[in-house]
Amino acid sequence: MLFIGGNMNRRDFVQNAAAAALAAAVPAPSQQRAGSTTPWYLRTYRWGQTNITEKDPVQYDIPWWREYWKRTEVQGVIVNAGGIVAYYPSKFPLHHRAEFLNGRDLFGELTEAAHRDGIVVMARMDSSRTAEDFFKAHPDWFARTADGGPYRAADRYTTCINSPYYDEYLPSILREIIERSHPEGITDNSWAGLGRGSICYCDNCERKFRARAGQPVPRRANWDDPAYRQWITWSYHRRVEIWELNNRITQAAGGPDCIWSGMNSGSVSAQASSFRDMKEICSRAHIVMLDHQRRDDATGFQQNGDTGKLVHGVLGWDKLAPESMAMYESGRTNFRVASKPAAEARMWMIEGLAGGIEPWWHHIGAYHEDRRMYHTAEPVMKWHKANEAYLVNRRPVATVGMVWSQRNTDFYGRENAAEMVDAPYEGFAQALIRARIPYLPVNAGDIDREAPNLAVLILPNTGGLSDEQCAAIRRFVERGGSLIATGDSTRYDEWGDGRTDFALADLLRVRPICCACMRTASPFAPRNPVAGAAGAGARPRRRTPTCGCIPSFAGASGVPSPAMSRRRPASGIRYSEGSRRPTSSPSAARCSHCGQTPESSSL
Repeated sequence: MLFIGGNMNRRDFVQNAAAAALAAAVPAPSQQRAGSTTPWYLRTYRWGQTNITEKDPVQYDIPWWREYWKRTEVQGVIVNAGGIVAYYPSKFPLHHRAEFLNGRDLFGELTEAAHRDGIVVMARMDSSRTAEDFFKAHPDWFARTADGGPYRAADRYTTCINSPYYDEYLPSILREIIERSHPEGITDNSWAGLGRGSICYCDNCERKFRARAGQPVPRRANWDDPAYRQWITWSYHRRVEIWELNNRITQAAGGPDCIWSGMNSGSVSAQASSFRDMKEICSRAHIVMLDHQRRDDATGFQQNGDTGKLVHGVLGWDKLAPESMAMYESGRTNFRVASKPAAEARMWMIEGLAGGIEPWWHHIGAYHEDRRMYHTAEPVMKWHKANEAYLVNRRPVATVGMVWSQRNTDFYGRENAAEMVDAPYEGFAQALIRARIPYLPVNAGDIDREAPNLAVLILPNTGGLSDEQCAAIRRFVERGGSLIATGDSTRYDEWGDGRTDFALADLLRVRPICCACMRTASPFAPRNPVAGAAGAGARPRRRTPTCGCIPSFAGASGVPSPAMSRRRPASGIRYSEGSRRPTSSPSAARCSHCGQTPESSSL
């Protein structure tokens, strides 16, 4: 029963009511764990990671770190095992041992110590590159440029995700790690292979893509080329195949709960650039391991809360999403041996907790002269332990949904997603947060599912939407929901091809200004630092004509006032009786270059 005192204000009432509901509905995690058969990936709430370096085998003080695990209340640790560098004496001769390993099984020792302390272990892989000796032994397993040369990262060689390295060699490493040391699961921070910015032309890719698409790998990036589009979707499909393959391998070797979960970014644009489909991955994941360590210049701490909500929106709120949180100085310039200011690191952690993320402290190396970082995570981790009953298995209550789509990021945003997709989304998020309006990110494919709980949908320049996604939005409005849309929302389809009109023109009561020759949202739109686009404060953004035309705008001279919806109709525009839908009069302006008359003019 909830007793309300006479001096309780609205905020106290909401907090106490929520706490009472949670306490009644959710058993305490300690009760869930006691004698529970709940899998580890559903009950491990606090994590830690010491990202081992090659010199650590001679300086890793395991008793000290066990005490640190205890002080920070961790229930799970991520321990480097293999990939680029092995931290155990692997039987595979090309699996490069750490320089100072000297036959030591550091991974095995740490796993045993953690298990003695009742702590879960995920073995960490880093599998996208190898040393030169491996490249020389298996040159056909590596990514190739158009002229046949290998892709390299510093002194390492980049492996091809379509080669036997991923289908045969890495599964053998996973089996070896599980058979030797029995970790609960495996993760990998570089599992997705070569990114979107580099096309691989190795024999494996050429053969597999031709079998899929009936043509060679595209010679260059061209979003309007059907072959390039097929290459994009084919590349996404391969990453999902790898996810499923690795889980089959680990579960066969270690049992049904020995799962593989590759790391993912909290940024949809970063996911797109590496072909990691957030929605498809989350539909398959038992737990999502987020490598999203810090805020950037374009956003703020609150972006981490958005990440938690966005991920759980497609993962489900009954699963966990731990996030690697840097205790060291990270940013545009990293200085990994220096402590990040405690307030900076803690605020990032706290914002993540608010969005449903589980904390995961992260250090580089096992020894630091700057020891301040060892005191940063502890108070947050202890607070999380004390309040964990209220921080897991939550359900959001916001009634405002903001639509996002990774395909929109790819095919509408293309090479300019930071400005055309991310900035409008981040700007709306800032506005809602500052107005204290709770919201939820809603994937464009899940609108029907989420609609019953929402009163408002926002399309923040969500240009690329399929017919079915637009139909779901229409159904939402027909059932009484409200819709806010900006810029090019619904103007393009799921491939980024322009429609002749907004797909929801009758709902939005606005139509394009001119002949479908524009790709971005506004001819005015000065860069707004609050919106968070990279390079904020630079010269004003303008739409780039894809037909080479410089359009004229009926009645649009100079930058419009903020109160644009209250502007008087310009010459050449009239409104039909009983509505605010703009229509064209015979005197409407023509495009000054292509000569076409717009069907109507926008407000």
